[in-house]
Amino acid sequence: MMEMESLQILIAHNNSATLQLIQKAVLKLGHQIIGTVQTGEEIIQACARQLPDIVISGVRMPDMDGIRALTLIGKNTPVPGIIVTPKSDLELVETAVLDHIMAWLVEPIRAIDLGPTILLVHRRAAEFAELRQENQDLRDSLNDRKIIEQAKGILMKTAHLDEATAFRQLQKIASHKRTKLIEIARAIITAEGAFDLIQKD
Repeated sequence: MMEMESLQILIAHNNSATLQLIQKAVLKLGHQIIGTVQTGEEIIQACARQLPDIVISGVRMPDMDGIRALTLIGKNTPVPGIIVTPKSDLELVETAVLDHIMAWLVEPIRAIDLGPTILLVHRRAAEFAELRQENQDLRDSLNDRKIIEQAKGILMKTAHLDEATAFRQLQKIASHKRTKLIEIARAIITAEGAFDLIQKD
């Protein structure tokens, strides 16, 4: 089995014995524990101070369940979670279709199951992060394209150029200024906006 990097892990459980069992197993696997907490609010506070690589959490807490705490954290920054649950709460966990709750272990948990589960969740979290980045890059690319099209339209109108010539002109300016095409496009749109304001005055 491939050796994995040491991860920073937050452990949350309202049962002290289970908390200690998880803590001991996590340390034995060579990971770092950034905190051990016993309420949902403490999970949120701990993640606000330092975002862990993984949260291992119980379901039932005195104030809110671990799933709810991870959902609230995930609204800003998704953090991958492993839910530790008694069999009676398994249905609740299975219906929590959330991409940051990536695995669960049924109590009483075995230390031997924790290593492979942490490895699986860490890999899946990396895949999700990569997909999110690809989606963001695609959105940025589409947005840039719209801005370049808008700038091209301004050049076509003001300099009476056809579409191909206007685009070549944008490329030429960007090359001359040694800057990105998108930056030139933004500058042209900003300049036109300023010109329109002057004309209105």
